[in-house]
Amino acid sequence: MSWLNGHDPAACEDLLAEDYRLRIGTFEVDRREDYVEATVGQLAQFPGLVLTVHDVLTNGRQAAVHFTEHGVSLRHDGNAAAWTGVVLFDSDSDSDSGVGDNGAGGDRLIRAWAEEDYAARRRQLASGTPDPVGSPAVAPWDTPVEPADPAAESVVLAWLEAGLPAVEGVVWDDADLDDAGPALTAHGGEVDVVVSAGSRVAFHGRLGGAAADGSGGSAVMDVAGFVTVVGGKVASGVVVSDRLAARSALKKSRQAD
Repeated sequence: MSWLNGHDPAACEDLLAEDYRLRIGTFEVDRREDYVEATVGQLAQFPGLVLTVHDVLTNGRQAAVHFTEHGVSLRHDGNAAAWTGVVLFDSDSDSDSGVGDNGAGGDRLIRAWAEEDYAARRRQLASGTPDPVGSPAVAPWDTPVEPADPAAESVVLAWLEAGLPAVEGVVWDDADLDDAGPALTAHGGEVDVVVSAGSRVAFHGRLGGAAADGSGGSAVMDVAGFVTVVGGKVASGVVVSDRLAARSALKKSRQAD
């Protein structure tokens, strides 16, 4: 937290491996230096940026976090925004000591996969009306380590491969608040990474499908989720999607047709 909430780039030297890799939507970096440079640029735009953690899971070596970033943008007449995200981490250690300052049991983080609801951020900055910030986790960095559960992971992988069909207890970013609605009607999906700790599972992957509004075209959309499995089924959680990139891809697909 000394990094994003304290805006201290020096904290990354202990937090991240030098060859730290991050994938978030269409953005990828493979060096700690590049990641820090990009994030410092965002902090310059949102000088009071705060990250609120809603939930954490960890199996010791891996971890996942559901969070909201929020702040005022200097580039948008001082308008504020709050946008949710899910990030999955892998560390360089087999430690089972639990969540520490680096977000996982390891000495340093080596890889991350994330999605943030940039569609919601764009809407809020344009309208001047920020969304509310969800409740914070009471003690996120004291989250106990739980062993990975391959059975729970299999349930979530099957759900993703089926295109993440609707589940009553799963909230999809803010698609219900967005006039444009969901980007895709998905016909299937594939996974990049899955992380579990007991019955809770986080994932990053992609959905393929057609435009949800029937306007034509097809696209692939990156997604990340943080869910709980109960009785062999996905029961609750959140999914965050890169709707901005998907809508741009759909437009290009229609133009190509």
